[in-house]
Amino acid sequence: MRKPIVIASNNTHKTAEIAEFFALYEQPVVNYRELHAQITFPKETTDNMVENVKMKASTIHALLPNEMILADDSALFVPALPEHFGVTTMREFKAHALKTDAEINQYVLDMVDTVTDRSGYLQSDFYMMLPNGQILTTQAKGGVRIANSPRGANGLDAIVETETGATLGEMPITQRVNYAARGRAVQTIMKALNKD
Repeated sequence: MRKPIVIASNNTHKTAEIAEFFALYEQPVVNYRELHAQITFPKETTDNMVENVKMKASTIHALLPNEMILADDSALFVPALPEHFGVTTMREFKAHALKTDAEINQYVLDMVDTVTDRSGYLQSDFYMMLPNGQILTTQAKGGVRIANSPRGANGLDAIVETETGATLGEMPITQRVNYAARGRAVQTIMKALNKD
């Protein structure tokens, strides 16, 4: 049995989605809270996803040095709206007291309706620390355009269209792994792990 990857996050939904992608490769995943009491992470930057994941992974690696630690930072990018989303995507949603997927998606759609270019994508940065000190990193993007209305499920996936014309939310996990930012990042990490 493979050694589980430990996710450096207090976000249960994020852990579940990452675990779902890794499960396609028979790679088990656990949240660090299954091995250690929950902690408060240091404050994240507002402009550097790479620094954010490095900080999260390093923090948990210091507590669990014999585990494979993986941190993820994911965000929505809409180039026509440079003052919105990006590294502070979730903080922006929280600032507007948006709680449900429907509220968040409607907020994004309302913002994108104010510009002519609907180009947009989700980005995931992964930072993984292995017990031997090796570090694996990857940055992946998924999606090419913001849809006109939600189609499918899974939060922002319902409004992010892929190269196929379907939204990420309309795809089964076995297809979404090839188009979603986190799915593509998982594939890169698995290739690196299988190489060693």
